[in-house]
Amino acid sequence: MENIELQNIWKSHDQKLEDMLAINKEIAVSVSKLKLDKQINRLYLPKWTALIIGIPYTAILIVITFIAFTAEAYLVTLGFGAIALIMTTILFAYVYQLYLIGKIKRDEGVLSTQKTLSQLRISSSKSLHRAIFQLPFWSICWISIDGLVENPVVYGGVNLIVFMALSYLSYWIYKKLNNVNGSSRIREFFYSGNEWDPIFKSAEILDQIKEYQK
Repeated sequence: MENIELQNIWKSHDQKLEDMLAINKEIAVSVSKLKLDKQINRLYLPKWTALIIGIPYTAILIVITFIAFTAEAYLVTLGFGAIALIMTTILFAYVYQLYLIGKIKRDEGVLSTQKTLSQLRISSSKSLHRAIFQLPFWSICWISIDGLVENPVVYGGVNLIVFMALSYLSYWIYKKLNNVNGSSRIREFFYSGNEWDPIFKSAEILDQIKEYQK
């Protein structure tokens, strides 16, 4: 009889411990989700700021491209036109990223949230790569066809060197950014700040939530 009572006491004690652990896990998950929501909210400011500045900036580039084309300054048209095109794709990407941020805030599932966060990270990386590839086109914006005709060796040579140097710089930065396994100050510099820190911290929080839910 005493053994049965002891067994019942132990069972009751074990059940209380399990209930407490379950409650603690729920609290930990809820707190982590609040932290995640706070980090995701931090992304709105840099994304909206980029759009507010980027839209009129791109519009100015398009106007300059049109003026250069009507003035038959075709190299200037090529330079500003390419930059305007790159900026347009970046702006559309930022709108898409705002959609992904809203989706993360609405989503409750960890796996689906991780997938959306991964999409946000990839889209943000592509936007960064596109922005870097603007560099060579800035050297074309200021080239005069008349100057090339009058002095093709010196004027053309100098501009070619500048274009090649900026092209190499863009490629070099791109390679550094894609070097995931190696440590690079360039990579750390570009993948930091208000636009990137919340993404990395959110990924860590999602891993914690995943552990709590096991």
